Amino acid sequence: MKTDITKQVEHALWVKNRKMGTFGCFEVSIGFNGDYRGGVERVDFITYNTKGEVYCYEIKVSKSDFNSLAKKTFIGDFNYYVMPQTLWDELSKDKDFRWSLYDVGVYTIYDNRSLGLTCVKPAKRKQVSVGMKAVVLESMVRSLNREVSKLYKINPPWEREDGAGCEFLKD
Repeated sequence: MKTDITKQVEHALWVKNRKMGTFGCFEVSIGFNGDYRGGVERVDFITYNTKGEVYCYEIKVSKSDFNSLAKKTFIGDFNYYVMPQTLWDELSKDKDFRWSLYDVGVYTIYDNRSLGLTCVKPAKRKQVSVGMKAVVLESMVRSLNREVSKLYKINPPWEREDGAGCEFLKD
């Protein structure tokens, strides 16, 4: 079950990346049938843009999130942690933690009333192979299809009275 702060961070990420030429998906499973690094990994949010850049975001809302068994899957051109400002204030004092952020950036969300994200540390560009980008895009397509399937179960366009979304069925 997601906490309120996790939902708030997800909403802020969605708002930040909802722009022309940027395509995003939550909870993207990387690889297929455990063919990537010996198991299925999940990235909290991935975006791909028309420049061919992949951005990966890992949401962390508490210090214990960094100690969980969930892997930090940073496979994008730019990789970020997204966390509450209070958590960043605490972690940024730890020298070992700061070293672990060599090429990883950090976005923070200030409080529970704001949807704005602040970049407190920009990510450094990583070299991502064409093969890995293909894996990411295939993974995004599968995950986006999962999300569309959820929506179609709730409100299928072919059953809407106004016919919205069914233009493709008309001759």
